[in-house]
Amino acid sequence: MKKEIKNATILEKTVRRENGKILKRVQDDMFVQDDKYGFTLAEVLITLGIIGIVAAMTMPSLIQKYQEKVTVNKLKKMYSVLSQAYTLYKIDNDVVDEFEMSPEGAVKVFQMFQKYLKIAKICGPTTKGCIYSGNYSHQNDTGYGYDTQYYYNVRLTDGSALTFRGGDEPTLFQIFYDINGELPPNKWGTDFFEFDGYEDRIMPNGSTTDISACYNSSSWACTAWVIYNENMDYLHCDDLSWDGKHKCSD
Repeated sequence: MKKEIKNATILEKTVRRENGKILKRVQDDMFVQDDKYGFTLAEVLITLGIIGIVAAMTMPSLIQKYQEKVTVNKLKKMYSVLSQAYTLYKIDNDVVDEFEMSPEGAVKVFQMFQKYLKIAKICGPTTKGCIYSGNYSHQNDTGYGYDTQYYYNVRLTDGSALTFRGGDEPTLFQIFYDINGELPPNKWGTDFFEFDGYEDRIMPNGSTTDISACYNSSSWACTAWVIYNENMDYLHCDDLSWDGKHKCSD
């Protein structure tokens, strides 16, 4: 009996010793694999540095393209909202009034659209809390200010803003749209656009035959380009045309 116990003890020790050898070989193989296939700290840092450089070069462009796409979609949506509101107003009312370029005329234009819009705040002839109070710059960086008494301002529930004004021949009224309210850049053709009201419809401001006005002190004319061509490429190249090149990549 004692002999059997002794033999069992010897066998147990032998098994442990052999298992230890096997485990050691496995561990050695693992370290060899790491040495053979792993990355050094220097290699990891270099790779991360390259990724960072590429991201720094491409991210601003991607962000700008995304922001422009958002602007295009917002402008098209507002054009649809205003057009539908104007149509509904004409259905509810037999005639469209004349709107003088006056404080009273601005109020009348606003009242025509009021019940069809989702309004968060009415600022009236003042700007604070609704729309930028300074001069909106054109694409050629010249400034443009306006006499606030002839304008009526509101902020919408999505943070954008509308400004209403009475007639300026040949239009019956004008509506100005700032896609982000008081926030910058406060620039015509970038975040500030104009719609013109006629007896039968509302139109985005701008000629559909000449894009040049979008580049100069008449850059409110960019609205039509954005609506119909669905891009803001005039911010990136100066050789666009209505009858030819519609995108910088064309």
